[in-house]
This record gives sequence, structure tokens and C-alpha cells, in this order.
Amino acid sequence: MNLASRAKISYILSHGLFWCTYCISWSYTACFLTIKGYNSFTRGLVTGLGAITSVILQPVTAALAGKIPFLTDKRNAIILKIISLVTAVLIMAGFPGSLSIAVLFTVLTAIDASIPSILSTLATSYINSGRYLNYGAARGCGSLTYSVFSLALGIMVSHAGTDILMILYIFFGVLCILAIAAFPANVSETDNNSVSDNPVNPSGSRERTGFFARYPYLYSFFAASILLYIGHNIYNIFLINIVNRAGGDSVNLGTALAISACVELPVMAYFVRLENKIPVEKLMIISSIIFTLKAFSAIFATSVPAVYVVSFMQIGAFAIFTPGSVYFICKHLSPSDNSLGQALLGSCTLGLGGTLGNILGGFIIDRTGITAALVV
Repeated sequence: MNLASRAKISYILSHGLFWCTYCISWSYTACFLTIKGYNSFTRGLVTGLGAITSVILQPVTAALAGKIPFLTDKRNAIILKIISLVTAVLIMAGFPGSLSIAVLFTVLTAIDASIPSILSTLATSYINSGRYLNYGAARGCGSLTYSVFSLALGIMVSHAGTDILMILYIFFGVLCILAIAAFPANVSETDNNSVSDNPVNPSGSRERTGFFARYPYLYSFFAASILLYIGHNIYNIFLINIVNRAGGDSVNLGTALAISACVELPVMAYFVRLENKIPVEKLMIISSIIFTLKAFSAIFATSVPAVYVVSFMQIGAFAIFTPGSVYFICKHLSPSDNSLGQALLGSCTLGLGGTLGNILGGFIIDRTGITAALVV
């Protein structure tokens, strides 16, 4: 197998297998903790603290990758995944209802919320080294795997109980580590850890200027990312409320999720060709507009077919923004800043955006209902 094929296959497998573990640690957190005897407050606290911790963990791991030669992004991803597997084993050995399981689950969610930005860095650093890799196709496969696996996992849990969750987490986690280890990231490790000149500061005074001083436009870009993900999470996390309002059930919820995942894959897979025709900066604006139109349409989705139409709008919202934001960072930051840039992007989206979306959405829905949350 040549280098290009090895990179393509191992990277697609890394995403597919990782999002299987993410599905367990995040989508089935409430299910697992409920069965183990934890109340709603504890469940919310676990996911909230996990998301907040990931906001700190991502830039810290990126900084370590830039300062300690041994801690490359590839090794950081493997180390974090190993820690998560050890955590899963300890959860299996813990006592239901104990504080230890809640703490361990917080660690598990924090780690899995931090790894996507590292996987993005692996791809963009590889691309910056002069080699081709279709990040969008791999990320799209990850979305599709997540959707299909979440449906299958629901069936398995209903037959085998929640104890199967940690067993499956360990199984797919081991395979994920092997896939990441097979990725030929060594070609870019030198570039990723070295201090190179960047277009903003070609004089070599990089160490004397701060990160945001070199890229001041990232303030507005990251602020936009947080805002978009607040809206995205309000819609996604509380989609069941939208479906119920439309008179649907869990089957309709699964169909709506499947539609979103299916329309994401082709757009993400062909994003590189799309970017060749439309600059990534314009694609970010287009994506933002469609995100807004999607939320606006959801307000009036009072029938199941209408909910399906809103789900289809994912094709121009999340499907464009996810690979586009990664390529935006890759395009505008120097290779030596790429790791930190991707980490901060992850902190803003899955971290801050996810946390604020969950808290804000839940707060508004409890008091005024899903329609008001969609307006926000």
C-alpha cells in the first residue's frame, strides 16, 4: 500500500471508529447515567463539565504538541484515547450511583470532545506537507457512521442493557487507536513542531507577538463559530421536542437524523472541489445564512414532513461549515500555528458552543417551550 492510500484509509477509519466511541460517550450519556441511578441535575452537570473541560484541554494539548517534540498531535490523540479506555474500564468496575462514576464519565466526555480538533490537525498538517488528503470525505464518513451506529446502538441497548456500552466503547476505542497509529503523520511532524515564518509576521518576530495579534480576524471568526454552534446544538439536542411538537415519535426522530447524515456525506466528500470554485471565506458566509434559514424554518415545522425538509437543509449548513472551518484555519494560519488554531476552533464549537447551546436551550424550553428556543 502506497503512502497516499495508507493515509486515506487510516484517516477514514480513524474518523469512523472515533465517532462510534463519541456516540457512546455523548449521545448515550443520559441513558447510561439514568439506568445507573443518577438524577437529571447530575447528568447535566457531567456533560456540562465535560464540555467546559474540553475547552481548556484542547489548547493545552496543542501547546504541548508545539513545545515538546515527543508529544506530536498523533501521539496526543493516541494518549488521550488510551486514557479514555482506562476510564471506561474503571467505569465498568465502579458502583452504580457513586460519585466516582460521575467523575469518570466527565473525564470520558471531556477527552472525546477534545479529539476531533486533533484529528483535524492531523489532516491539515499532512496537507500542508504537500500531500493530498480529502478531509471532508473522512469527516462525512464519520457523520454517516455516527448516525447509523446510534440507531444500531439503540437496538443493542434495548436487548443487552446499558452495560454493553462500555464494552463497545473499549472495542471501538482499541480499533480507533490502531487506525490513528497507522496514519503516516510522521511526514508533517517536523513542520508541525517547528517555528516557521508566517505571512503576517515574515520578519521572524513570531515569539514576540501573541497568537491573536498575528491573526486578529480570528476573534470574529471564533465568535461566529460559537454563535452558530449554539443554534446548531439547540436544534440537534432538542430535535426530539421538535418531532414531538409535529406529532412524530422516536422512529421519525431516527429518520430525521438519518436524512441529515446522508446529505452531509456527499457535500463533505466533494468539499475540496467546491472550494476550488467558491472561496472558503464565501462558503462560510453561505453556510451561516443557511444555518439561520434552517433555524427559522424549524420554527414553522409543525408536521413530520416539514421536519424532514428542515433536516435536509443540513446539506448547506453543517455539511459546509464543518470541513470549511477546518480548511479556513489551515488556509489562513501558518503551519506552526495550525495545531493551536484547530484546537481553539474545537473549543469554540463542540466546547463553548455545545455547552451554551445545551444550557440555554434547556433553560428556555423548560420555561417557554421549543418554539422560543428556536427563535433564540
